[in-house]
Amino acid sequence: MKMKSENYHEVCELLDKLYLDTICLMEEEIQLKINMEKSMIEGENNLAKCRYIMGSNSVSAMNIPLNPEEDIHCTTSVESFPSELFPEVNKYEIISTEPKPNMTNPIKWFGYFTQKNLLKSQKSYETSLQWAIEAINIQNQLKYLCHKCKALRLLKVSLLESKE
Repeated sequence: MKMKSENYHEVCELLDKLYLDTICLMEEEIQLKINMEKSMIEGENNLAKCRYIMGSNSVSAMNIPLNPEEDIHCTTSVESFPSELFPEVNKYEIISTEPKPNMTNPIKWFGYFTQKNLLKSQKSYETSLQWAIEAINIQNQLKYLCHKCKALRLLKVSLLESKE
């Protein structure tokens, strides 16, 4: 009987630690989402300033080339791989690739004398993407911890039933 009681208390302590970790991760996720929202708002404001300065026709979807001859290549991509902390959970990361020689910077679609506000907007959106990737990684960790907590709660109930 003593061994089951010790196991029961160990499971309870482990559950407490997992719940505290979950709360810390939730707080971190909320902060990341707030940062992401601020970055998006900053990008939208800079884009609006640029449209006001350059004119609404100078910064619009009409500037994006639709020619099939012009290759549009991405310079960043998102890749997943197993996390070091939680091997069962995938971790996502932004990977930058080398630009190809014939590739043009998308900023140049809006004119060769680019407004600083447009560059700031681009930077804000890149930062927002980084915040989003970090938030996704934390969400995956939270899902993993929730599954662990569920399994430990079931173990706790079975230990409690066998104790009686």
